[in-house]
Amino acid sequence: MRAVQVIAPGKIELIDLPKPAMEKGKVLARTTLASICGSDWPGVLHGRGDLTYPMPPGRPGHEVVCVVEESDSPEFAPGDLVLDVGYDGSFREFQLRGPESIVKLPANREPEEMLMSQPLGVVMHAARKWPSILGKSAVVIGQGTIGLLFTALLKNLGAGPIIALDLEDNRLTLGRKFGSDHQINTSRADAINAVMELTGGQGADMVVEAVGTEKTYDWCAPMVRKGGMVTFFGLPKKEPMSMHFVALMRKDPVLFTSNMGERDADFAVARDLIASGKVYARPLITHRFPLDQILPAHELAESRADNVIKILLEF
Repeated sequence: MRAVQVIAPGKIELIDLPKPAMEKGKVLARTTLASICGSDWPGVLHGRGDLTYPMPPGRPGHEVVCVVEESDSPEFAPGDLVLDVGYDGSFREFQLRGPESIVKLPANREPEEMLMSQPLGVVMHAARKWPSILGKSAVVIGQGTIGLLFTALLKNLGAGPIIALDLEDNRLTLGRKFGSDHQINTSRADAINAVMELTGGQGADMVVEAVGTEKTYDWCAPMVRKGGMVTFFGLPKKEPMSMHFVALMRKDPVLFTSNMGERDADFAVARDLIASGKVYARPLITHRFPLDQILPAHELAESRADNVIKILLEF
């Protein structure tokens, strides 16, 4: 089977591996689609202090839709469309998973749209830690895939007003469709001053960081109200990353972090939100590449060119 291997930052090869042999209690599934996460391209293109190279085959892929070929689980049958949530290097043609690591997807919905259950699921995992945010003001820093899904989920949970920040007008326009009440283009406006003006000088009840840069992490302290809440979600683009922490401590906020998610509590709920139409995820998907073009696909993801948001890889 074909598998992606990141040999060194900026160098990717397609290698040939043996197809996994079926095992008792497992599910063997064939990959049909994958997508590039914002946490993928920094390590693929530039390296990160917590990563070693060559990466294990298939990594860092973790957003994958598959079709079941063989199953020794009563939950799944050959032909089922499933979401792989195993986090074990999914940029490869076949996945051998335990049933706890896959989610059955509806057959009557587009696989491309249902693939967005994975990023929505990790957003759900973060949001499950929050107290009620009904009627609370919120800032979402970044309107890429994750930021847009946070915007949609905040809207569904009754937060408001929701203030969306990004460098790109097209992402802010989409953010408005996903539920933001105010849109700030941070390439033209002072982000901190704009948020303070919109919140009456108090700051927002909740600030969600969904980018992962030192600059945007440091925006959280001046943007949150005293005693408010901050969710750090954007995976740092480098490791270690510096931050002005004293300013944040002086605001005395409740801090949340999050990583990955759980099959039933997060990914299955995300699937149902998308399948029911409560979260319309299809507009996130902007580009498609064949698997052998995975390097330029990652380069496009980093560049933010051509109105890119979510890139699919076709197997």
